[in-house]
Amino acid sequence: MSSPFEGKVIQLKADGYDGYAHQYASSTLKDAMKPALILYAINDDDVIKAILFAHGSKTVVPRAMSIRSGGHHYVGASSTSGNNMTVDLSFAYDDFVWKDSDYTRVKVGVGHSLANINNLLKGAGRFVPHGQCSYVYVGGHCQSGGYGQFIRSFGLMVDYVQKYRLITADGQIIKVRRDSKDPKIQDLFYALAGGSPGNFGIVTHVTLKVLKDQDYRKSYGYRCEAKYSRDLLEKLFNYVIKMDTDNRSADYDLCITFGSTREQPGNEVSTIIVFAQFANRWGPNDCDQGFFQGIRDICKGHILPTDDGGFRVTDESLPLSELGSHWLFPVAREFEYPFIKRGYITSESGDYLNAQGWTKWASGRIDEIESAKTRTCYISAQFQYTGGRGATESAMKKNDAKGETSISWRDSTFIFSLDIFYKPEGEQTAKHWQQQNDHDAIQMKKFSTQDRRYIWAPHSPEDVDLIAARKFFFDSDDKFDRLVAIKNRVDPHGLLTPNKFCVTSPTVFHGPLPSPTQAQPPLHLIRGSVPFRNVEIPSMKGSKFMTREAAKL
Repeated sequence: MSSPFEGKVIQLKADGYDGYAHQYASSTLKDAMKPALILYAINDDDVIKAILFAHGSKTVVPRAMSIRSGGHHYVGASSTSGNNMTVDLSFAYDDFVWKDSDYTRVKVGVGHSLANINNLLKGAGRFVPHGQCSYVYVGGHCQSGGYGQFIRSFGLMVDYVQKYRLITADGQIIKVRRDSKDPKIQDLFYALAGGSPGNFGIVTHVTLKVLKDQDYRKSYGYRCEAKYSRDLLEKLFNYVIKMDTDNRSADYDLCITFGSTREQPGNEVSTIIVFAQFANRWGPNDCDQGFFQGIRDICKGHILPTDDGGFRVTDESLPLSELGSHWLFPVAREFEYPFIKRGYITSESGDYLNAQGWTKWASGRIDEIESAKTRTCYISAQFQYTGGRGATESAMKKNDAKGETSISWRDSTFIFSLDIFYKPEGEQTAKHWQQQNDHDAIQMKKFSTQDRRYIWAPHSPEDVDLIAARKFFFDSDDKFDRLVAIKNRVDPHGLLTPNKFCVTSPTVFHGPLPSPTQAQPPLHLIRGSVPFRNVEIPSMKGSKFMTREAAKL
């Protein structure tokens, strides 16, 4: 007889359901993110019991399961609806174990946020490339890339994954190694490393190869916050493009972030944040201070004061593990409003963007919202250089020379995210504004001659069907076909196909899904017919089992 499910079980009509179901995309796609069950697993046994329950469900539509570690995906790929269920892993796998005496290999549970990982590595003088959102969790991040401030100098987090620990769609625990000689394991590693998070198996841990501060001495960083003006933003965008036209060494990374005012005390003005870094990857070089001085000269007179004891990094030679903590945003999301997100990617050169007048156009698009007399919309935007040529080629491109991952568009040169959040009265303004951006940037080829998108940054809320939009997300038909073949082998019944943002064959998708109100499945384990045990929440604040709203995730 099976033992009870040990974690928390949340049914659709349970008190506090919306808090447990909450994810980043809930503000925009709430009706599509209502699973019949949310299961908070606390160990492997719970995950396997959930799999058995899903396989044995006697429902009109076969039950599928979405996998959530942090729930930060922009079209809710880690959620589901109808008769399906979400399995949350954030409380099951929070271990962090060094695997060698040199502290260069570490096993990490998917229940860690990027902020946690950064702090744990920093304590040992170690670092690994990762994104800038503190509350993104390792589970999805290590399957969708791991793009961040280290992108030119060191590449992506996925480039440092040596092994995935996986629970398969039929409940088996296996290890998927990068260096495996088994063609089927090689295929599965390839799919997990960029194919479509949560769709090829349930990742519980990753083993990372991490880097030592001491191997990259004299690394240097600069971060400042400046008061927004269109002129300043355009000049900084031009400086990013200059990295390409100057063929700047891949030792240098630069990202410009813009954020509208939050209209809160301490956040009354719209701001520009500059993130600049010299990694000294090929040492024993000293950084080119002229590069950083150019940023200081542009920002002179605009830099905002700070009193938070370390928000700004100026004139500092700091270890890369320390710099990594300064590149993180300390908030769970930009604004508490619905959004329309865009992640534009290009392989065009800086000369091409200059010929298109791109910096004037991009700063003008942002200023159109910022100069409105009445504030109904808010913008979050980033512009980053990811390219390089010859000896200055980006690590993002060089790291996958063997084709071990399925990450697409590694030859990209610039990334421009342009997201708009809106109050109810600003919805039409936001839609029209973003439609114009699509027309200019892609259709008129002002930013790119090809529509490219990343798995982690779909156009939300439109990109809910990955099969229909596959030409934007995958850089070849062969790659997509290979991923579909792997998916059909490892998950033939579509257990891990809970929504349309999945790599799968069209005939496998569990849809059209019924309304969430149509089905309330019985809570029982199929094998042994032992009821799930509904664990009580000790307290909402500070509890291991707090709601997503309480955790502000």
